[in-house]
Amino acid sequence: MKSFLLDEFTGQLALTMEQTPCTSGAFEVSVKDTLIHSKLTMGHGKCQSDDELDNIIDNIKKAMGSQ
Repeated sequence: MKSFLLDEFTGQLALTMEQTPCTSGAFEVSVKDTLIHSKLTMGHGKCQSDDELDNIIDNIKKAMGSQ
């Protein structure tokens, strides 16, 4: 996922990954300090389907003002 998003938004996106103790991890995407996808706090999934990925990409584009 990280590689795909970095390729999709070359030079426009910085991603950080953080392990969470005692859980399977937290998949979160923020753009310009705005959280747009969160497994933990927004109830979004792990991004395991094309629809989830498309939604994340659309929200990144909206947050970056490119749509």
